Amino acid sequence: MSKGHPGCITLVFAIAPLLLVIAVGYGIARGGIIPPASWAGIETLSFRVLIPATLALAIARSDLSIARYGDFGVALVITLVLLFAVAMMLRLLPHTVLDNPSFTSLFQTGARWNAFVALAAAEQFLSGGIALLAVAIAVLIPLINVICILVLASFGPARPSLGKVIGTLVRNPLIQACVAGLIINVSGVSLPPAIVATLDMIGRAALGVGLMAVGAGISLRRLVRVDWRVVPGIAMRPFASTGLFVAVGSAMQLEPVQIFAGVLVFAAPAASNGYIVAKQMGSDANLYADVMTWQVALSLIVLPFWASILL
Repeated sequence: MSKGHPGCITLVFAIAPLLLVIAVGYGIARGGIIPPASWAGIETLSFRVLIPATLALAIARSDLSIARYGDFGVALVITLVLLFAVAMMLRLLPHTVLDNPSFTSLFQTGARWNAFVALAAAEQFLSGGIALLAVAIAVLIPLINVICILVLASFGPARPSLGKVIGTLVRNPLIQACVAGLIINVSGVSLPPAIVATLDMIGRAALGVGLMAVGAGISLRRLVRVDWRVVPGIAMRPFASTGLFVAVGSAMQLEPVQIFAGVLVFAAPAASNGYIVAKQMGSDANLYADVMTWQVALSLIVLPFWASILL
């Protein structure tokens, strides 16, 4: 259930905390309060401990019945497949215009999404939004990782084996958290109150720390770089992706809250871990960072727009 029907002024105030926390992270990083080398550890803490704790608890305590969320999951997958198709069309451009490293970076920035931003926005805009985002993560993260690695392997110099692809998925903390939460949920086992309180306490730190890590990674110089390749990256996400999901969700008659939860997924900027994958697998990591920086800025404009329509 949504938190209300916000007007323009309300939406500005709703998005302001997200902007301010990101700005705090940017200020801390640029001011040298936390050394640049330390941010890698903070990102690792968020990715491997804080966000997984939030997801595991949300999934364990939520009603994840097919009857309630099945159509939502199907709409997410349909939209993702359509987005994959749009991204693959970029490979029709001549290699002299768009080489393979650039293409694979644009594919990744169109497919991957930053759960930190999406979860924080869900907490801000939606009551019960964390549970919906947990469903989205459980459905999409494995699929996105498999497809992105296959595309990078097909169009890049790296050739990871099937075993490495499976190993990457198995070691992904978000997937591990989703599996753990699902096992607890399906088994009907009640977590001891001390465990629930512990996970809840850890999870409360997740969104703020994750957003500050996003802010720390922003480079204003990247926003003023003139590179036409950035344009298709930001056209796919957050613009085309959100429009596709709204169209698919409306056609499937999803509830407005579910449609907006999907918008949060597809409006969120590309995940920072994709930058690491790009470097490891011969993609254009600098282009990935450029597109991601623009997506962070634009996603915070797109979210209030869709909230004003859907909520």
